[in-house]
Amino acid sequence: MVSGSPREGIDLLMTSGPVEVSPRVLKALSQPTTYHYSHGFVELFDETTAKLAQVSRARSKRDVLILQGEAVLGLEASVACTVNPGDKVLVLENGPFGGGFGEYVKNAGGVPVYLRGRTDRALDVDEVRAFLELNRDAVAVTMVHCETPTGVLNPVETICRRAKELGMLTVVDVVASLGGVEFSASEWGVDISISATQKCVGAPPALALMTMSDFAWERVAAKTKPVRNSYLSLLDWRDTWLSSHRFPFTPFTNDVYALNEALSEILEEGLDACIRRHREAGRQCREGVRGLGLELWPLDEKDCSPTVTVFRVPTGRTDAEIIEAIVKAGRILISGGFGPLKGKVLRVGTMGYEARPEFVARTLGALSKALS
Repeated sequence: MVSGSPREGIDLLMTSGPVEVSPRVLKALSQPTTYHYSHGFVELFDETTAKLAQVSRARSKRDVLILQGEAVLGLEASVACTVNPGDKVLVLENGPFGGGFGEYVKNAGGVPVYLRGRTDRALDVDEVRAFLELNRDAVAVTMVHCETPTGVLNPVETICRRAKELGMLTVVDVVASLGGVEFSASEWGVDISISATQKCVGAPPALALMTMSDFAWERVAAKTKPVRNSYLSLLDWRDTWLSSHRFPFTPFTNDVYALNEALSEILEEGLDACIRRHREAGRQCREGVRGLGLELWPLDEKDCSPTVTVFRVPTGRTDAEIIEAIVKAGRILISGGFGPLKGKVLRVGTMGYEARPEFVARTLGALSKALS
């Protein structure tokens, strides 16, 4: 049995996700659980899809899905439901999550072909264009908008527009960018986007948020052996919720309450204003980190994501001791490195409720004390 609170000694999360959640969203989460086919909940779920469509800049609420599981559910489903055995899929990789798409492709029997870039730079548009031209026979291309392990933001708009000209299905991980970075599913040529509740959207981890284009639905339906009667099945969602407002299985009712409230907060603030707030918080954090003599992981400022600041662990220190010192100095928790960068970098999230100047200032103050 855990003694005390799991957050004992921590007043503020400034991690790369899950992020700090607003009191308003926590209050929504704590409402009494309801029956998922009660009239009120069906209306709430429908309203939530409409709000998600606005934040994703999708065409309508019929172009979005809310899957009952963490973002990985959506990432896996996007590939499992569209890729046939033997299909060639281009995997753009300049971080762990970009490369992770290749594993989903292999699981589906497809053939991943990788373009591997540097983890400290954004994908090079000219290199990607040449790669697409060289592999015109590919059926799809996958990529990540913001790589949270590296703090790099990729130019997915330009890449997706060219891939669509070549007739490829475009699949984009927007887990750490939706709601905090400029993004338009409908205008950028994104066939499938996958996000989650626990990053810029600002709710607890629970749900995978997806947008689907008409072309994506065509590919799902045309799969040699369509995925049916499965937790991964997008067709099951299309033929239940989108067709008759039924569910393929019991949805996470309380987490939908929280998501609805989090999306309301974004829309009340104004999506453009919310994006500006994230941009300013990211700039403030990067400037503060550099002011302490620390080195950002991305080599070029223009490649930095506003939603997570990643910097190198200073020589002579360890990531664990700095994280612990920040907790002691300010009761604030930041993230260590992930994957190949574990032990090499530290990460400060500026996503959702975290992305506020007073929280960034408190974190930088605690970091300064930890370093000294």
